[in-house]
Order: sequence, then structure tokens, then C-alpha cells
Amino acid sequence: MHQDKAPESVWAAPEPTKRRLRLFRRDPEAPTLWQSEFEQQDLGEPLGLWATAETVALVRFDRVAAYAPATGEPRWTWQPPGQDVIVRVAEDAQDGLGVVLHHDDGEHRAQHVRVTALDLGSGAVAWTREQPKDRLGHVAGEHAREVAIGGGRIATVARGKADAPPVVRCLDARTGAQQWERPLPDDRGDSFSVLAADPPVLSVRNSGRRSRPRLYVVREDGEWYVELPDGYKDFGPAVAVVGDTLAVGLEPDEPAGEDEKSADTVLRAYSVPTGEQLWEWRVDHGRTLHPLAHRGYFMAGNGYGSRVTVLDPADGRVVAERRLPGFSYRARYAAWDDRLAVVCHAVSETRRVRVFRWK
Repeated sequence: MHQDKAPESVWAAPEPTKRRLRLFRRDPEAPTLWQSEFEQQDLGEPLGLWATAETVALVRFDRVAAYAPATGEPRWTWQPPGQDVIVRVAEDAQDGLGVVLHHDDGEHRAQHVRVTALDLGSGAVAWTREQPKDRLGHVAGEHAREVAIGGGRIATVARGKADAPPVVRCLDARTGAQQWERPLPDDRGDSFSVLAADPPVLSVRNSGRRSRPRLYVVREDGEWYVELPDGYKDFGPAVAVVGDTLAVGLEPDEPAGEDEKSADTVLRAYSVPTGEQLWEWRVDHGRTLHPLAHRGYFMAGNGYGSRVTVLDPADGRVVAERRLPGFSYRARYAAWDDRLAVVCHAVSETRRVRVFRWK
């Protein structure tokens, strides 16, 4: 989704009331607006998080729970009908709508799944429809990794016959009408995860012991891929696009021994049309990075939920940084206006959602 680039002044930290020696100067801390209560039991891993000026909404397999963005007060809850469970969540909240893919995971012979859009302001169902399963990639009981939703589109990878390459297919999220499809250039790949829908971005793994994961970016008129370099075990769980620049994190291997240091955690940027690597940014604050696009910049949050860095999409230059009080496990982020929401994926007791003001 296109966003005009804001002036850099929106990220500037307020001047401290007392100047400190440079030796002791730390990155500014973002003020905490609210935190959710400690969860006393496992309520299910979060599947997604939407944040708008009207609502912060957390999605789990059995419900969407919405909170007032300024206070955290509960606002509304939506549950999928019947025995359905939610298995995929839109990356964005286009036009104030949150889209979910859900199905009855106990009905293995079902020919359809369902796609529902929720008005995030009220929780009302804006529209819902059935979607033939045979037009999508594999939809399992608990997940649909071969499907992504975003930008008003559903992107999926469907496996062909034994001698045919997989096909990337794009559908209109509202109507289900096919927009286009394109086969991958070969039949490589035993495992697919669609990380984004607009454009379709796929993480592809092969069972070969020496093969490396690939990241494919597919368009109607072509595709390109990059291979995961040595020293890294996976691409990050999310990508972000600003203009024609795509950013993705690289997660380093675990150190082989106590005295060895792993590779740096890296955010790499590529040209969407060509696949050319444009820049990279290295960091030692955690092993995973979650990039998102906001106000025409990249925001990169670490997996601990303790730090966010704003980067210029043109060259990867650091524009601003904030420390975030608290801690999350496998943190994911969502931003709106000058606010930032962080969700924790820990199974144990945790404050699931924390919300901050940038300054």
C-alpha cells in the first residue's frame, strides 16, 4: 500500500531537559501508552495484529479481539461461525477492513474455505464469501502458509502435477476473481511459505541436504530470487515494501561453540522490479528482525520487542531509534500515526500486547 514519505522531523526525539555526557547517552525511550493484562493460560498463538486510529485488533485461531488504541479498553470481539478456525490474516487493514481466512478444520472433505472482512471500527462483518479450496495452496488445520492476504489480494502457491512447476496465483480478495497466475521457473521446492501478497513473496525450501532456502518475488511479467547466504538459517518471518524497495531480515545460524560468534543479524533491501541488492543494515540487537512500512520509511523491530529503528528506504540510513520498555518473544509490530503496537508470541504468561507513542 503506497504511503507518501513524511518529513524526517516526525521521527525526531524531543530534546532532553538536561544534557548528558555523550559517553552515557542512550537512544530515547518510547513512552508506554498501555499494556494488556498478563495472560494466565495459553489462549493460542497470535496470528496477526492490526492497528489503526480506531482499533488495535489481535487475531487468534478462535477470535478477533479489539481494543481502544489510546487506552487498551476492550471494544469488541468477533468469532468465526460454527466450528471454523482462523488460519490466515491480512498483512494490512486496507480501507479500515481486516480480512481473515477461516474454515472448519475438522471437515477434511470440505470443498470451500471462507474469507471474511471485518470493519475494524465496529467489529461488524463488512462482507464474507466462500472460496474454493482447489484455487489455493494447502490449507491445513492450523495454518495456511501457502496463502497470504494483503493489498486487497490473495496470493497463493499451488503445487502442480509431479512433472509441473508450482504456480503462483493472485485472486481478488473481495470477489475471488483471478488476477493472474505464473508458474515458477522450475519445480524446485518441497516447502513453501507465502510471506506477502503485494507483490507475492515466497520463501522456498528444498529437502536437499546442501540446498539453501530461496526468496522469490513474483510479478505477472516475471520473477527473481535470492538464495540465503552461508551463515544464516532462514529469511525473516515478514517482508516490507516501500515504493520499489523490498526489505527482508536474515536470521543467523546459532554459534557452533561457546567461543564462536554468529553472523550479524541483517536487514537487506532489494529492488522489486530487478532483484538488485540495494543496501543492507546490520544490527546486534537480537537474532530476528520484523520490518514494516510506515510513513514512507522502513521500521525494523527486533525479535525481543525492545528496540525499533527507522531506516531511509533509499540507502538504509538510520533516521531514528527508540528503546521499548518491556520484552516480547518473537515480537511482531504494527504502526499507525505516531503509535506502535508490539505483540508477543510466547506461550507462557505474558503481556500479549504493548502499545507505545513514538515521542
